[in-house]
Amino acid sequence: MRYEDWIGQEVIVYCQDQDDIYTGTIEGWDKTANKLLLGPRSIAVPLEDIIKIQPGSRGKRFARKVMKTRTEKAAPHSVGYIMKNRVQFDNAVYFKSPVAVWKDNQLLHYRTAIHHHNEHEVTLITGEKYSKEKYMFVVRSIRG
Repeated sequence: MRYEDWIGQEVIVYCQDQDDIYTGTIEGWDKTANKLLLGPRSIAVPLEDIIKIQPGSRGKRFARKVMKTRTEKAAPHSVGYIMKNRVQFDNAVYFKSPVAVWKDNQLLHYRTAIHHHNEHEVTLITGEKYSKEKYMFVVRSIRG
């Protein structure tokens, strides 16, 4: 799902600080300022502070649409969550989330970002390409 698909949807936005939870309608994404624009109060939330966005109470139809695109949940990992489906990879790209890349038990990248992905392959911001089947991608996050 593309970030444009979220525009106009009522959401709940969870931030790194546990007290920062915003509800409202996504008005847009300010790519130059790296912020999410949330209405109706015109709140600009820095993308690096966002942990999770989920459909709000009036977004149940949208939530069903999102759930149909998800085939697997993210699996826990010691530094975050193993990404397994397209939506998780999309979110990592849009939010420029820090990602670790593993091959079996070998850590290849401790902290990088995904530039692009398709059904079979991930391209990092460094230009390196990795197969989704052969490598494990762990989105780094605060757990607890």
